[in-house]
Amino acid sequence: MIAASRPACDVVGLGLNAMDYICVVPEFPERHSKLGIKEVRLLPGGQVATALVVCRRFGLTSRYIGSVGSDELGRAQRTSLEAAGVHLEYLRVVDGAASQMAVILVEEGIGERTILWHRDVQLTYPAEIVSPQMLVGARLLHLDGRDAAAALAIARLAREAGVPMCIDIDQIYDESTHELLALVDHLIAAEDFAARVTGEADTEKAVRLLAARYGNPVVGITIGPRGAVFLSQGAILHSPGFEVSAVDTTGAGDVFHGAYIFGLLQGWDLDRRARFANASAALKCTQFGARAGIPTLQELERFLTTARPSPSGPSGRKVREAPGEGR
Repeated sequence: MIAASRPACDVVGLGLNAMDYICVVPEFPERHSKLGIKEVRLLPGGQVATALVVCRRFGLTSRYIGSVGSDELGRAQRTSLEAAGVHLEYLRVVDGAASQMAVILVEEGIGERTILWHRDVQLTYPAEIVSPQMLVGARLLHLDGRDAAAALAIARLAREAGVPMCIDIDQIYDESTHELLALVDHLIAAEDFAARVTGEADTEKAVRLLAARYGNPVVGITIGPRGAVFLSQGAILHSPGFEVSAVDTTGAGDVFHGAYIFGLLQGWDLDRRARFANASAALKCTQFGARAGIPTLQELERFLTTARPSPSGPSGRKVREAPGEGR
């Protein structure tokens, strides 16, 4: 345990926040075309920031480490996190910087989204200000790898302190990302990331290759409405998604990670926490934006009593393989 004056906090997260312009369009625009936007909403998002809001919604305490600009979007993001009850002692407000923003095109009636984003280089979190104080009382550290040097610095501190780590990774940012991935305990990535890094389109093969390369105790690949595939202790777990009337998939992966972390800190087995995370992500997709659809625990309990697995999802079977690597 790291001794210091900061209060204990269940989950500490270092990574992205963003303000999203959700633009609902009748179809994805063709090149050289003009297309009317049916609706525009400005809503908060970002991988780590949204996952921490999920943790708060489910009753955990959370601390966010990241940067916003001194502009209107930065103030809106800070207000959203404060309203959710996320601790912000280590939120940097960078004078003159533009807060991260995204324009997200959501196809009406389908819910799938395409993201155009911008991040001011001044928002990069400095590795030199990362300190053990940030991890005081932490039960878990959540990362997305975006601020590469800072992420690696805090991951090394977490390893020394015995704080388990989860990562929501969507690209290799630089060579240090490989060291970072080898440090985390729960590597959970989207299907396209796994395919790019391993060169393997088959999800079961890709999850094994990631585990072999980085040695993580648990490796997962999210596969959209089909659910997720995990490898843990040599066993493959297929966890199916759930049928919902989706209006916007923005933030579904972020919510999945927050729900997974909650289940992990409850001591649930992998099957239960994967099912819980899939249900949380599915319900999120019934509302616009990354956070508006985050369910309550009561809503999830009701949903899981009647929810039907997605017809395109995996079977939910477990397949035993040779023992995998662990810490």
